[in-house]
Amino acid sequence: MADADSVLWTLDHIRLDGDLRPRLEVDHLEIHAGRTAILGASGAGKTSLLNLLIGFERPGQGQLDSSLGAEPQRLPLFWIPPDGGLWPQATALDHLRAVLPRGSDANRAPSLLIRFRLEQRQHATPGQLSAGEQSRLAVARGLAADASVLVADEPLVHVDPARRDEDWEALVEETRNRNTSLVFSTHAPQQVLRHAERVVVLARGRVIAAGDVASLYTRPPSREVAESLGPVNWFEPATADAWGIPAAGNEQGIGLRPEQVLFELDPSGPLRVLDLRAIGPLCETTLECLADDSQRRIRHLADSTAPPAGQRVRIGIRSPPGSGN
Repeated sequence: MADADSVLWTLDHIRLDGDLRPRLEVDHLEIHAGRTAILGASGAGKTSLLNLLIGFERPGQGQLDSSLGAEPQRLPLFWIPPDGGLWPQATALDHLRAVLPRGSDANRAPSLLIRFRLEQRQHATPGQLSAGEQSRLAVARGLAADASVLVADEPLVHVDPARRDEDWEALVEETRNRNTSLVFSTHAPQQVLRHAERVVVLARGRVIAAGDVASLYTRPPSREVAESLGPVNWFEPATADAWGIPAAGNEQGIGLRPEQVLFELDPSGPLRVLDLRAIGPLCETTLECLADDSQRRIRHLADSTAPPAGQRVRIGIRSPPGSGN
């Protein structure tokens, strides 16, 4: 894999036309080596962007430059489509053997089947596999090809949620061990936060943010970007002042993630606790702002419980890990 700072694709002034509006418009975007997530809701333009990267579509206007194919004896790219793209007549084992590079370890295909819990299904064809098994097979085949870059549209989306994290860990570990860059689309911020180094956030066919995952998570440039990456308590500048949230220099507002919220008992605090309810690892505490009688629910970690109802408080801000504060 190329150095993490190297650029795999550069897009400039790209436009893909659609029936009613452009499906995709990109002023400038760089896709780097490493693990990049393409994040957005249904219809945001994720598949359109991936189709451009792999050459299935050409832009109506603009420039797309690729720096793939620098490693000899290795496929520059392998594609995992949203439906898996499996061959109906081939067994699971045949799928992997068909794409193995010449001279590969004979145990590579069986080991990948074991890794993705398909060893008991090695002689089954796609029609005999469940949707989750087909998803895992498509990913295993992509890894068996040992390409420099693996591009995947919503991989593992059909896998049982109870086992999906395990399969994602296998996918990421395999790409890391084989020096393979991974570009994947998803609508789930959890997959981005757990498995990507960089993220491209799409909405309505446009890039609304792109960059380092940790930076965009902790310092989002807008409410839309903040909410795309998970639960957030967003305060507009005027509201932040009334609620006692320091927002100096944040003209777009400030977002507090649940793990950043702390409640501090203060008899003269600007807020009063009304009620609290637990939602799994998070809690929602309803607060009243005494300055304007407004109310809102604040999401925070369950181990950061608010004081009892009726108490006056202020919201403190816990520094993100690694911030040095």
